[in-house]
Amino acid sequence: MNEQRNKSAGATTPWYADFRLYLLVFAVLALFMLKAVFGGGYGCGKSVTGKNSVAPDFQVTGLDGAKLSLADLKGKVVFLNFWATWCKPCVQELPSIQDLAKKFDGNPDFRVVAVSCDESETKEVKKFVEDFNKSRAVEPLTFSIFHDPSQKTALAYQITGFPTTYLIDRRGIIRQGFIGPRNWDDKHFYSMVNELLAEKPAD
Repeated sequence: MNEQRNKSAGATTPWYADFRLYLLVFAVLALFMLKAVFGGGYGCGKSVTGKNSVAPDFQVTGLDGAKLSLADLKGKVVFLNFWATWCKPCVQELPSIQDLAKKFDGNPDFRVVAVSCDESETKEVKKFVEDFNKSRAVEPLTFSIFHDPSQKTALAYQITGFPTTYLIDRRGIIRQGFIGPRNWDDKHFYSMVNELLAEKPAD
């Protein structure tokens, strides 16, 4: 009897027990990585750092080949959105960005700038947008979409997940930022934009 107890006390942990532990650790790490990339569930829109700091200048290229820099938008309120075609939450919020763009379409002092950070070629991003527009039962996306495969602009803004959005005022100051998808067709956000539009441009 004592011999049997000694054998039980000295028994090693089965290999599959260690494997399950490693699997659990991997699953937890994967969850954190997915949250960092996708920014949580749709509609979370958490604020990010950088508020009230000077927005870094950038230069991006549109799907039509046109160049744009933040300096070109001096005196305007800018909605700057970083996204990617492979990011499902990014794609989910595109229609509400279109609603936002349409809401302020008649105001030349407001500009929507959506920057794709896909590492693929621009023609592939353009094809994605074309296919997306064909799949929509309503109007196509009409706001400006740019491509930054080098991700220099995203790095300048210290992006940690997609989508990430910044609202920049007329003086080039970041007034608000959000990481994660959001319904931009929202009266509270509209009020925020209108407040910035009511401010006087910098001299």
